[in-house]
Amino acid sequence: MPSVDLFKRCTRLRKQGEAEAALGLLRDTLRRGGLTGEQVGKAGRFIQRELAEGSGEPGAGNPGAEAHRVLMLGQCTTTWVAQALTAQAWGRGMAVSVIDGGYDNVIQELMAAANGDTEIDTVVFLPWCQRLLSRGDRSAAQRVQDELSFWKRAWGVAREQLKARIVQVGYDTDEVGPTGIHLSGAGDGATGMVREVNQVLRDELPGGAYFVDLDQVAGRMGRDGFYDPRRYHWTKQPFSEDGAALLGSHLVAGVRAVTTGPKKVLVLDLDNTLWGGVVGETGALGITLGESPDGEAFRAFQQYAKGLAERGVVLAVCSKNNPEDAREPFEKHPDMALSLDDFAAFEAGWGPKPDAIKRIAEALNLGLDSFVFFDDNPAEREHVRQALPEVEVVNVPEDASGYARALEAGLWFEAVQVTGADRQRVAQYATEHRRRDAEQSFGSIDEYLNSLEMVGDVREIDDADMSRVVQLLGKTNQFNLTTRRHTEDDVRSMLAQDGAVGLTLRLSDKFGDHGLVSVVLGEPGVPDEQGVLRIDTWLMSCRVIGRTAEQFMLDALVTRAKHLRYKRVTGEYIPTRKNQLVADLYDRLGFERESEDDGRVVYGLDLDNTAMTTTSITPAEAVHG
Repeated sequence: MPSVDLFKRCTRLRKQGEAEAALGLLRDTLRRGGLTGEQVGKAGRFIQRELAEGSGEPGAGNPGAEAHRVLMLGQCTTTWVAQALTAQAWGRGMAVSVIDGGYDNVIQELMAAANGDTEIDTVVFLPWCQRLLSRGDRSAAQRVQDELSFWKRAWGVAREQLKARIVQVGYDTDEVGPTGIHLSGAGDGATGMVREVNQVLRDELPGGAYFVDLDQVAGRMGRDGFYDPRRYHWTKQPFSEDGAALLGSHLVAGVRAVTTGPKKVLVLDLDNTLWGGVVGETGALGITLGESPDGEAFRAFQQYAKGLAERGVVLAVCSKNNPEDAREPFEKHPDMALSLDDFAAFEAGWGPKPDAIKRIAEALNLGLDSFVFFDDNPAEREHVRQALPEVEVVNVPEDASGYARALEAGLWFEAVQVTGADRQRVAQYATEHRRRDAEQSFGSIDEYLNSLEMVGDVREIDDADMSRVVQLLGKTNQFNLTTRRHTEDDVRSMLAQDGAVGLTLRLSDKFGDHGLVSVVLGEPGVPDEQGVLRIDTWLMSCRVIGRTAEQFMLDALVTRAKHLRYKRVTGEYIPTRKNQLVADLYDRLGFERESEDDGRVVYGLDLDNTAMTTTSITPAEAVHG
């Protein structure tokens, strides 16, 4: 749809009282890509206005939209970047309300926000190089340290007072300066200074924060197109319209990385996607792969996908093929970089691909909004877009040499860090397939659970587990009673209280190790609640739902609470779009309802009258002694 027609139609719909339809139209257009930077900015302004007026409540024109409040503060004007962030987020299923701070007013705006009533989820810090590169009487080293000190102060306010997450943009410069290209990269040259301060920022960035490498982002587009000196001189906004649009997409990736985490699953087609040709026609050894320019491109894409799997992205196949034909290249072709073991799910058949993707989601016990779909066939991509709007669909180019770049450009899998648990994820899902196969052979669920020979190991949270705990806090949605997104500093502060409880559960069975799958955080009740332990957070990985792990974890919590001389445990259920699964958890576990307000329910459990629950999990100490 031409842009002029797009925005005329959105305006007409809004005037007719159909703002939700206009927002839906913008969401669909943005997720398909192809808009210019000017059009992205215009879309952002439209969405901002509707969000401010209430039409953009999560779900309005954007089914399942995740709501985030972002405070954007910079050493340059950030208005156009804020518009781009709003638009790019809307196209990716996120309703981001951006509070745009004034020009070079970072600390003042932070303090005002800290003293205000608006809750901030994430703060975006956007530096510019004018102060770093202004020579004066300061040495290069002193200027770098001054910038670091400034940002560390800002980080402290954001974390300690706003309790917000941080997306820090790096420095860059659109000119190398009078020293020339060669000398600019050394000593106190502009390029050398930018590289040095960026490395210092990376090294000092608080845990759980995300760094947007502006030097790399600008270089990807080309600085002549990414920056606009005229705009900077007129408005103190250094980015071109296209540059602001690209930066906005990277900021969306950063906000997602520090809040809900990256996408989890990459669903891949086979023919003309992982190899050239149609295997059903050419046979396994006749496909294009390896020993030719086109074959090398397909193999390079396979290697890229394998790298994603090695860092924790779950791979799945969704192909219109005979199942035997689809598997044969993985078993027989010598140039395959991927093996069948790299895939957690394999759907090959002739039915509609949206149905197959639904089956994959069900098998993995993951929401469709954690899926990315990659298929060379535009008709299949369009079918999935329309049938499964939660699934992100990659705009695949015709030439396989551009496949990896197209997937990378979506920024779907950007993460703050990769943990050991992430690297083990594919193997864990493969093991889960064996568990499901075993389940079919038993007459009752109790027989099946007992046959798994599950062993649970409950431990207090320590430094070794902290990164995994914070990661689960940031991304667990389904089995999460309160969905509070605590940072590492928040967790450490909570656990430093006398009487606080922080427990983790590791679960294994005869098929393999699930790893760290559950977290409970508890703290003493308010002063007028003597003897009460308040459960702040209780979450569990979706992989072990239905294994009686919740009963096992409750027993461990009750034991710990009694040891600390608590008389009562309270917990609450705060409903979200995704955690209906645990709406009645406390009811099922024997808690009593104490109060209910707007869906939020507070429960209590009297420890003097609490019996141990029934579980199929054996404590680790009973097994290992």
